[in-house]
Amino acid sequence: MYPMEGKLEGSVLFSNKEGKTQAHKRHYCRECGKSFSVRARFRRHMRIHTGDKPYRCSHCQLCFTSQENLTEHAQKHSGHRPHRCSQCGKGFFRPGRLEIHRRIHTGEKPHHCAQCEKSFKSGEELQRHALIHTEEKQHHCCQCERSFRRSAQLLRHMRTHTGEKPYSCVQCDRCFSRPEHLRGHQHRAHPAQTHEPA
Repeated sequence: MYPMEGKLEGSVLFSNKEGKTQAHKRHYCRECGKSFSVRARFRRHMRIHTGDKPYRCSHCQLCFTSQENLTEHAQKHSGHRPHRCSQCGKGFFRPGRLEIHRRIHTGEKPHHCAQCEKSFKSGEELQRHALIHTEEKQHHCCQCERSFRRSAQLLRHMRTHTGEKPYSCVQCDRCFSRPEHLRGHQHRAHPAQTHEPA
């Protein structure tokens, strides 16, 4: 059992709004409150909090928490994006990403926070936002007095003390502590080799 896993005992059944019977989700993440009925999905989710990214891109050395995310990322190198936005022409590998993107144009925000009534374009955005409502910051830096809600945030912060820069540019071998810094560098320094992110 993961240290951040809360076990929900029993296989309780319940009926949803449509009257369909479903199995209760038994694997509960203590870090963010999400729960899962399939252990493999729970384990993949936990990588968000632990920072574990076992799937590495052979083109640019970026790492990912799941094979699905790596496959989607690899399409950026090939440039193949079959799902195009009819308003701006931006292309996407997956239709779900296109659907979320379209909300930029429509202003639709179908995901609502139950705590403060803010709304978001995607479930991912809502999930990130929900962390501000969770309990106190439990992950403490041993080098300074900063604390964080998520272990992945602490891991990223620790690089300011260790100097670790695990994200390297394949064009010029410069290294960066965060993937967004690498992407920014690639867009500025190597625009001809850089594909727009989906």
